[in-house]
Amino acid sequence: MKTLWKIMRLVVVAGLALGAVLFVLGLVMDADLVRIADTVFASYDLAKIIATVQSAFGGVLGIFGL
Repeated sequence: MKTLWKIMRLVVVAGLALGAVLFVLGLVMDADLVRIADTVFASYDLAKIIATVQSAFGGVLGIFGL
């Protein structure tokens, strides 16, 4: 089980690092952040996604009794 958590932690950290690198690369390449934000908010209902993730995470914690 400890090995599984180590693998999961590695995957999450690698994903965050890759996201940070891509974000910085976008800034270096002079990305228009307002246009990107407008596209994201127009394409996705972020409030609904955040609420869904919170409820799913709460359900997982409830299973483990935390």
